[in-house]
Amino acid sequence: MSGTVSRRRPSLRGFRRLTPRRKRWVFVSLVLLVVLLLWFASWVHWRLNHVTENDAHITGEVITLSSRVDGWLVARPVMDGDRVKKGQILAQIDTRDARLRLAAIQGDLAAAKAQIAYTQAQRQTADLTTEAEFDQAQAQLTVAESTLSDAGHQLTLAQANFQRDDSLVKSGLTPRKTWDESHTTLLQRQDQQREAGAQLLAQRAALADARAQRGQLQVLDRQIDMQRQQAVALQAQVDQITQEIADRTLRSPVEGVVDRTLGNVGDYIQAGQWVMMVHDPKNVWVEANVKETALSDLAVGQPVDISVDAYPGMVQRGHIIRVGNTATNQFALLPSPNPSGNFTKITQRVPVRIAFDGKADNVDQWRKPGLMVEVAIDVAD
Repeated sequence: MSGTVSRRRPSLRGFRRLTPRRKRWVFVSLVLLVVLLLWFASWVHWRLNHVTENDAHITGEVITLSSRVDGWLVARPVMDGDRVKKGQILAQIDTRDARLRLAAIQGDLAAAKAQIAYTQAQRQTADLTTEAEFDQAQAQLTVAESTLSDAGHQLTLAQANFQRDDSLVKSGLTPRKTWDESHTTLLQRQDQQREAGAQLLAQRAALADARAQRGQLQVLDRQIDMQRQQAVALQAQVDQITQEIADRTLRSPVEGVVDRTLGNVGDYIQAGQWVMMVHDPKNVWVEANVKETALSDLAVGQPVDISVDAYPGMVQRGHIIRVGNTATNQFALLPSPNPSGNFTKITQRVPVRIAFDGKADNVDQWRKPGLMVEVAIDVAD
C-alpha cells in the first residue's frame, strides 16, 4: 500500500496558537539573541582594535635613602605612609663626635688666620723700617760721594798751589814758610780725600745692608704664603666635616610619601645602609609587558585605558610614551641555555611605558608603585 506523507509549510499559525505568556517568552528570547549578537559583534570589533595586557603594574622612582657615614640613629620623625615635603628631615644620625672634631679644626684654623695677621703686621713694620733705612743709606751715600768729589777738587787745587810755590822756592822768589804752608795744605787735602773715600765705602756698605734688610720682606711673603696654604688645608677639613655633619641629616629629595622605614631609633647605621624609601606619587607610570606579536601595532602616543585591580570599575586614561627596544628575557639574572638541542618557542615580551593623562584626585590612593593594572591600547588609528 502506497501513500503520500504531507508536510506542513512553516506558518505563523503555530505562533498564533501559542498562549500570550509563551509569546512573550519567545519575543524576549529573540530580543536577547539580537542583543547578544550585537554585543558579540561589538566585542569582536573592540578586540580587533585594541591590544590588551593584564601583565602590567604601576611603577615609579622609589628613592632609597642611606647614610654616607657610620653612626647611631638618634631621630626618625616619620613613619610608613607619611606625606613629606622636599627638604624635610626624615632621619638624624648622631653628630656629636663630628662636631667635636669640627670645633678642634676650627680652632686650628682660627690660630692659623691669627698667625697670618701677625706675620702680615711684621711684614708691614719691616717694610716701613727697612724702607726708611734704605732711603737714609742712599742719601748718606750721595753725601759721601759729594764729599769725595769736593775733596778731590780741594786736592787738585792744593797740588797746583804746591807745585807753584815749590817752583818759586827753588827760584828764590818766595820764602820757605810759604812752601811749608802749601805743602801742609796738600797733605791735609790728601788726608781729606782718603777719609772721604773711606766714608764712601762705608756708606755703600750701609746701602747694601739696607738693601739686604729689604730682602727680608720676601722671606715674610713666603711665610705668609705658606701659612695661607695651611689655612686652606684646614678650611678644607672644616668643609669636609661640615659636609659630614650635613650627610648625617637625611632629608627628603622629593615631595612624596614614605614607602618604608628600614631603621629604628637606637640602631647603629653603617655607611651605605638603607634607612628609608620614598617616592613621588605624581611621578609614576604604568609598565606593561606586551607580547612581541603585537609590537607592529603599537606606536608612541596611542591612547590607553588603565584599570587598577585594587579598585574595580576605576578606569584612567593614558598614552604610550615609550616602546622598549629589548625583550624582558635579556634582563634575566639566570640565562636559559639549551644544551639538549630541544627547542620550544616562547613568545617574548617587550616593556611598554604608559603615562597617565591629566591630573587625578586622590592619586595617592591608587597610584601606588607595585599595584597590578590591566591596559587596553587603542590601535585603531
